[in-house]
Amino acid sequence: MHKTDPILTYLQVTAHTRPFLLDCYERMGHSRSEHHAYNNAERFIHGLTLGQDYWLTALDTPLSVRPLLFYYGMNHFIKSCLLTVDPGYPATAKVLAHGLSTRKRKKQHYRFLEDDIRIQPNGLFPHAAHHLFQFSSEKGKVSMDELLRPLPCMRELYELKKSPPIKIEEEWPDLLAYFAVLYNLSMLVRYEGEWWGEMEQMKDREDYVFIIHFLESAADQIPKLFASWLKDQFAAIS
Repeated sequence: MHKTDPILTYLQVTAHTRPFLLDCYERMGHSRSEHHAYNNAERFIHGLTLGQDYWLTALDTPLSVRPLLFYYGMNHFIKSCLLTVDPGYPATAKVLAHGLSTRKRKKQHYRFLEDDIRIQPNGLFPHAAHHLFQFSSEKGKVSMDELLRPLPCMRELYELKKSPPIKIEEEWPDLLAYFAVLYNLSMLVRYEGEWWGEMEQMKDREDYVFIIHFLESAADQIPKLFASWLKDQFAAIS
């Protein structure tokens, strides 16, 4: 039974959310702090609620659609977090896109760990990376191996595989790594149904072990990562 962190429940009440957002905006010296705190409270709560609904639903959903639910759940969580640091979000339609892309057609002998995603100049991913973590990747693309290998939940699996070390050029915040990997998995579910189905049924590909282990970790870590980020915001305004 997965338990919800108290902060995610606490902030789903307007009487708690508005003062919290007001403190966030006043800390950044925003001239219309009260206005934005009032207007953004319901949107913030709605994002947290939907994020949790997607996450809880994913826990009891077949593997074939679980990455989609985790990915869209993270979208809603991220948008709520953005409202604490970017009162006018979304200011333009540009920030509404995914902000990530991947090859639509996979190679014949496709391997998930060797696949990569491209980081776009605009969209939710780069916007969240900048506003939530002050992070900006200098690389135009990043591989699944580079994203997965540094995650604490994946280290033992890489050790069992006796995978040779690779040079990790950038240290990604864990939350962004989960988001990026889930984006790619959601694309596989949507557009590579035959590959995904064979992987799930045959269980004879190394990719299967890594994907299953990652999704099991995501089930536990996604709400914890967002709860931790929000607690840091609380600490900053205390």
